[in-house]
Amino acid sequence: MISRAATLGLIVCSAAIAQTKPLIDFPTPNRALLAGQPERFFMYVTRTFEGKESTPWQGGTYGFVRGPVRQGPGIVYLHHHEGIDIAPVHRDPAGNPMDPIFAAASGTVVYVNEKPSTSNYGKYLVIEHVIEGSRYYSLYAHLSSIAATVGSTVRQGEKVGVMGYTGVGLNRERAHLHFEFALLISPYFAQWFPADSTKDPNPHRNFNGRNLIGIDPTSLILAARKSPDTFRLDSYLRSAPSTFRIVVPNTQAFNLVQRYPWLNDSGSSAAEAWILSFSEHGVPVRATPAEKGASSASALDVSAPADIPIARATRGLLAGSHSRPTLTSAGSQLARLLTERPPIANAGDL
Repeated sequence: MISRAATLGLIVCSAAIAQTKPLIDFPTPNRALLAGQPERFFMYVTRTFEGKESTPWQGGTYGFVRGPVRQGPGIVYLHHHEGIDIAPVHRDPAGNPMDPIFAAASGTVVYVNEKPSTSNYGKYLVIEHVIEGSRYYSLYAHLSSIAATVGSTVRQGEKVGVMGYTGVGLNRERAHLHFEFALLISPYFAQWFPADSTKDPNPHRNFNGRNLIGIDPTSLILAARKSPDTFRLDSYLRSAPSTFRIVVPNTQAFNLVQRYPWLNDSGSSAAEAWILSFSEHGVPVRATPAEKGASSASALDVSAPADIPIARATRGLLAGSHSRPTLTSAGSQLARLLTERPPIANAGDL
């Protein structure tokens, strides 16, 4: 027979387990994914391919899910979608989305864009999360309104806005939340691309989407929910397979390994150059000290199958062939952002 005290202990223990929250959770009320209904979770895209129109929900998922081209008997998708598009579950009588948007994890609001005309994201905000000693960023786009201000601390599940369809290429029917969870490429991005640049204006400073490398939010949320007590983000990120590698010089400006120490698989910071391994989505997954120095960045190798176009296998960062890859202009720009001081120095941007 179990004593009353033991029974109460089990109840308390069970309650504690039930209240354990995942590190990262859904940013809207939509839970259709948990019910095995991805078609109700992801917002479809409108597509015309080879004369046929379709509305595949797969276009709202993360990764290479857009820009289909025929390759032999199959189809290859060349355009990368940085985040996921989550469909609304509540609309008003006019069809406008009413879903509240929640902070996916606790953190600090670091950027708010209230001017939809300045970005494809429309109205959006960015929250910084300090997790296991590193800083990550969640982005919430196409909002109709924002309920948070820069500098405010938000708890996981706290309302930060309302779903909308602001931004380029959206209408009321396709209203959704575009959600990203990302690493920051460079703390100097705002200096490379100043807000008043006539050639390439950047009113969003460091929180321009080009300075955020998004990881798959769907897999991340599901993994965090599956084992909330033991889930570690650094281990999760390091588990991604490497698809291509580049080498960069270890300059005074290079601080990626310091900002994300889990990348360093050697534990040593005494390196003349670093070999950076990336997933097919362009996410850095490992950093290894090179055996010799490098005066400039260069491509090393590509491990993807030869029948996959190199641009598709490397997120457009490499060109050439699988056996003799070279950096594209985008790859060279990434290397410069990581290793060189920007041409414009302004301590206020750091």
